[in-house]
Amino acid sequence: MDWEAIRSFFVNQGPQKLVEHQIESYEDFIRNKLPLIVSSTAPIVVWHEQDEVTKKYKYEFRLTFENITYIKPRIHEATGRVKPMFPQEARLRNFTYAAQMFADVRFVTRMYAGEKLDTFTEQCRVFEGISLGKIPVMLGSSLCIMKDYPMSYEELGECPNDPFGYFIIHGSERTILCQEKVADNRIMVFASKKTAAKYTHTVELKSLHESFTMPPKKLEIRLNTKFNGFGQPLTACFPRFREDIPVMVIFRALGLEADEDIVKLVWGTNVEQYESLTASFRECSDIKVYSRDDAVEYLSHHLQYGTNMEDKKEYVRMLLETELLPHVKFGGDTASKQTFESRKCILISLMIKRLILTAQGKIKLDDRDAYPNKRVVTTGALLTHLFRQLFQKVCKDVRGKFVHEVNNDTWKKGEPRPLEVLNINNLYKILKVSTIEGKLKQALATGNFTVQGVGPANAGSTATKVGVSQVLNRLSYLATVSHLRRIQTPVEKSGKLLAPRKLHGTSFGYVCPVETPEGHSVGIVKAMSMMTSISQHTPSMIVMRLIDTADVDWITDLNNNGGTPVSINGVIVAYTQKPALVFNILKEAKRTFVLHPHSGITWSVTKQDISIETDGGRIVRPLFKVKDGAILPKPASSDWNDWVKTNVEYIDSAESDTIRVAMMPAEITAQHTHCEIHPSLMLGHMASTIPMSDHNQSPRNTYQSAMGKQAMGLYAKNYSKRLDKNGYVLCSPMRPFVETRMMNVMKVQEMPFGYNAIVAIGIYSGYNQEDSVILNKGALDRGLFRSLYYTIYKDEEHRNVASGKEEKFAKPRRENTRGYKNSSYHAVQENGMPAVNSIIQANDIVIGKVTNLKQDSHGYSFRDSSTTHKGAEPCRVDGVWQDKNSDGYPFIKVRAVSERVPEIGDKVSSRHGQKGTCGIILNEEDMPYTASGLRPDIIMNPHAVPSRMTIAQLMETMFGKICTEKGTMGDGTPYSHLKIEDLRKHMVELGMHPYGNEIMYNGQTGEMMEAEIFMGPTFYQRLKHMVSDKIHSRNKGPIVSLTRQPCEGRSRDGGLRVGEMERDCMLSHGTAMFTKERLMDVSDPFNTGFCKNCGVLAVVNKEASIYDCGTCGVQTEFEMKTIPYAMKLWCQELEAMHIVPRLVFE
Repeated sequence: MDWEAIRSFFVNQGPQKLVEHQIESYEDFIRNKLPLIVSSTAPIVVWHEQDEVTKKYKYEFRLTFENITYIKPRIHEATGRVKPMFPQEARLRNFTYAAQMFADVRFVTRMYAGEKLDTFTEQCRVFEGISLGKIPVMLGSSLCIMKDYPMSYEELGECPNDPFGYFIIHGSERTILCQEKVADNRIMVFASKKTAAKYTHTVELKSLHESFTMPPKKLEIRLNTKFNGFGQPLTACFPRFREDIPVMVIFRALGLEADEDIVKLVWGTNVEQYESLTASFRECSDIKVYSRDDAVEYLSHHLQYGTNMEDKKEYVRMLLETELLPHVKFGGDTASKQTFESRKCILISLMIKRLILTAQGKIKLDDRDAYPNKRVVTTGALLTHLFRQLFQKVCKDVRGKFVHEVNNDTWKKGEPRPLEVLNINNLYKILKVSTIEGKLKQALATGNFTVQGVGPANAGSTATKVGVSQVLNRLSYLATVSHLRRIQTPVEKSGKLLAPRKLHGTSFGYVCPVETPEGHSVGIVKAMSMMTSISQHTPSMIVMRLIDTADVDWITDLNNNGGTPVSINGVIVAYTQKPALVFNILKEAKRTFVLHPHSGITWSVTKQDISIETDGGRIVRPLFKVKDGAILPKPASSDWNDWVKTNVEYIDSAESDTIRVAMMPAEITAQHTHCEIHPSLMLGHMASTIPMSDHNQSPRNTYQSAMGKQAMGLYAKNYSKRLDKNGYVLCSPMRPFVETRMMNVMKVQEMPFGYNAIVAIGIYSGYNQEDSVILNKGALDRGLFRSLYYTIYKDEEHRNVASGKEEKFAKPRRENTRGYKNSSYHAVQENGMPAVNSIIQANDIVIGKVTNLKQDSHGYSFRDSSTTHKGAEPCRVDGVWQDKNSDGYPFIKVRAVSERVPEIGDKVSSRHGQKGTCGIILNEEDMPYTASGLRPDIIMNPHAVPSRMTIAQLMETMFGKICTEKGTMGDGTPYSHLKIEDLRKHMVELGMHPYGNEIMYNGQTGEMMEAEIFMGPTFYQRLKHMVSDKIHSRNKGPIVSLTRQPCEGRSRDGGLRVGEMERDCMLSHGTAMFTKERLMDVSDPFNTGFCKNCGVLAVVNKEASIYDCGTCGVQTEFEMKTIPYAMKLWCQELEAMHIVPRLVFE
């Protein structure tokens, strides 16, 4: 049953199921969040012509945006032709794959009349389909143009296994990494870390309204260290107030005035704790705040500076409604103001209770790193926060320009015609749509999701302000999928904090425990487990309507607070005497899809509350439901939704604390509520490809998770149509003999990434020491590990209208071209394009291009601007593309391919973190052999096994031998209870050595080896790290103009640095002349003059007979010396700081 469910989840849903969280999140943004932001933004109102007597205005102009629509990506050619834009063409022509966004603009005018200007005539005009710019489209979403065509993805030029879920910006594929953040609308208590802090503990709640139209509002209540004679008082800190407010002032401002009522609300019948609030009440009475009016009066005197409202009290009342816990009012909630105030009082009382009990040590501090307290910000949420800021900025700019249009009195000449203030012509003049389009593109291209000059500086958390947009990893298919399912914690990578990096217990089943990078990103960058998904926000009012059918007492005031509290997204909305009934109604609604299946329903018996979470960003995973000690029966159909309706339930990390999960069906007892679908589902996509990984030491699995992304294979089925900057394709890769079942459902067998090599573990010739391996030349000649390396050369014609310079693709001619390159132009045709299938050597010209010049005295009309082949190895021109890019400039792209045969120094690896470089390539006849003539392809060193404990590799080799004899594929799925003893029995049955050893003969002497050699087929990967990409040396080459020393880096033909350690070695050997040669003679020798009188750098020009010392004025005593140019520069920079370095002459 387990694998039927897994196949139903993956196979029937297609590869897009892997990035469902990205696509659903984007869909929510374009269909719900974006229209909501536009429609809920306050109208742009402009008043005109104030009456001096009544101080009222005669004219009112109001602009609102509504009815968002989209047109799918299109290309507007220079010829005027409009055609659909497909992703493949967007990549090829460097377009941004974006949809046009439109809105209706409603323009309402009011012209007031009468003595008191109390009557008005209203006119309205709607401008339909006004462009708001372009919005980048996620591939695979409903805005993607491929959804409109019945053809397969393959026919549209895409890889059928491509998961999509990424963007194309200027022809480059980019993905937005999911970001972790602390959950909103959750009460969390922390201890102060500072020793001399003003408070010992603090409780905080970030309140985010579910409409997402405003940033989170943070309420913090602090337990002060200062003792006021009655105890430690509580103070609150929330937006718009310049200092901490006594917490009892807030209760009274919300209408809860009596001390007794406040105490009972916080502690109920727990009389012993009443004394804990005495200090806070005393502080409130000291400032003489006893009633609601007193509290509002007090708050009005403590507003932040800058408020110029005439009625400060009214402003305070408005702040208490909008800035204090705004999330208590759900979208579409029509309850009374008293209800919302009651909900706020209950929440604040709960915060106080948690704070005091934690300070007393009765309950534990909250853990920021626990997954119930975390949320994952997906693409849609990041774009929502960005678009909200951008749209506010657009409205702000529109208002400024609109005021200018209103003040332009042309509409008042003769009879006033207010509707004529705005027409289709000046509407686009005041509406600067490039703000939205440009910034969205910039955010996706750079990863910076902040907008300057909008909202308060501290609005929103870091996760909502900085999204990480990265170029999609196309090195291998697994690397692509892994990149799209990655989660990043926005913590400083260089930070010393250990807690965020550790594998938290609450992440079991949600985050892969294996896949994380080594080094400074360890634990910061994580991967989602196989079947996990991320919830999308659903409205809270659906839950409100559901529990209305159960027996609950709604909170309308503060009198009915008995029973089990029922909270929705952190807000207590009701109490019930029948928690089991409410819980069962909600669970049934979730099962029947009335509630979204990702909703979290928790009945905590210890906390005595029922909590319903429908917010976005919770990581959820499916589990089998268990009843009466058995898993519920499976559905009749293979549709995944039917599984969810019958015996599968999505559980989030908060629910995990309240259920009992069996690991395997055999372990189920009457107490269990759920069962894992399969234990291997706790792993991520990379770790799921490691066979029998439960037999390896855990760091080895982590290493393979990183190296598997670097393994060459088939990174996309349409690689022959793609123009990737670097493409590695393995020639005739194989499907491994030993697979995991997860590799089948992930389509990895269709995109293989290695070879089944015959591997012997032994010492032979000494060339496989220290993680190097010996390769069989005969196997390499037959094609083992042979690969193709694709690279792209591109150039475009630019025209500078100001200078008149114009570039043109053509084959330069020596007689009329300045800067004619000392390279071969044999491959370039007259139109500047290379001939397909032509061979290009190092420094040959790939694309011919000239820039026109005004004819000079030498008769040159052009300058050579051609592109040369940078690599040292020859390559073949595989394809040439010519078209016009998004700016209308012609461009040429050339794809070159070179064959890479393994050589000494190239890197290979098994699937168990056993990486090694090639130490020597031995002739086939020199390799050891068995009596049957079998010779290994690879010989690895036995010393690589004991300390690393990669038992799974040894098991894979044994299993591989069994598979070759039986002609079957092996199932190496982790946690499938496969034992070495089982493999041993099969080996004996097949007449082989029980542990896979072979008697072998030395290929060079023919003698039988003294020891038995362990040998068999093992799946090996060739990694992208190759000697031909890294080999580097130089004689003479480019220098840095500032220091006149060789520049740095292989790509710039830089020099090899002699650093401090190398210098110390040379000095310790006493090689003074060699040191001088390395550090000066072959670097930056410079002959210059010094004044012998004062020892300072002088101005010396022998040709012009100029000798002058600017320091002492002497013009006779000078000496020429050769020094490093960097020293001459250093002397001059010191002189600029009034420090004079002097040379002393003998």
